[in-house]
Amino acid sequence: MKQSSPTKVELLQAELDDDSESFVRLLVDGKLIKYVIIAPGLFSVEDMAFGPSLITLLPPFPQRDWNEGLVEKDPHTGNPHFARYTRKEFPGVKHLWHGRFVDYIDLKIGKKLTSGVYEVTSSKLDKAAVAKFARFDWEIQYMENETTAYEWIQGSGVGPEFLGHITEEGRVIGFLIERIDYSHRVGPGDLTACQNALAKLHSLGIMHGDVNRYNFLILAGGETATLIDFETARKCDDEDLLRKEFEELLESLLDMSGRGKGCLPAVN
Repeated sequence: MKQSSPTKVELLQAELDDDSESFVRLLVDGKLIKYVIIAPGLFSVEDMAFGPSLITLLPPFPQRDWNEGLVEKDPHTGNPHFARYTRKEFPGVKHLWHGRFVDYIDLKIGKKLTSGVYEVTSSKLDKAAVAKFARFDWEIQYMENETTAYEWIQGSGVGPEFLGHITEEGRVIGFLIERIDYSHRVGPGDLTACQNALAKLHSLGIMHGDVNRYNFLILAGGETATLIDFETARKCDDEDLLRKEFEELLESLLDMSGRGKGCLPAVN
């Protein structure tokens, strides 16, 4: 099936590299998501990172039904061209336990919190939310793990409330959680609040797996903490492992190396 030429192309997310393939996620005409792989050395990272610049550098889009394309140098002309384009069946999250499904296109994207994490609103939600989703297919497994973990903790008060699944052309690529109004990221002075939050998680038989200081939020009042980022959480009945994670909490709060800082705002 032929498609008309896009009138508007927007760069959504990018994974860029000077020395290997770069990957971009594009919104076409406000309704179609397309993934483009760009051969190394074709464009500079600086140009690809700036949406308007990238759009002018990309060759004309193929006039067919496709969602993944490869752009490389045409061996005959030396110009960028689509060497391959196809309709690919991308993987999606399989563990679907919540009753609400919201299409990515129906989300109004707001402030970026980190890579693939944004404040959002939607007519299908009765409150402001945070969207976390796989930008590219290799990130789906992280969404799978965290979606499952949120089912384990739902209603416990350990983490944000899970509000629903995010879809893209029918497949699930991520999830929505409530936006937490917090006073600050944690420091050593917040040890007791963080210990209480972690102990509550452990009482559910769940090990967080990444208790760095950026994965706790201190709520208004300063006495209560909530946990976030459950990508590495797992069921655990080994008391020694849970005790070890609990005992390492103080060291994690004192760690100023920046480990886990990816949870803070970042570019793309």
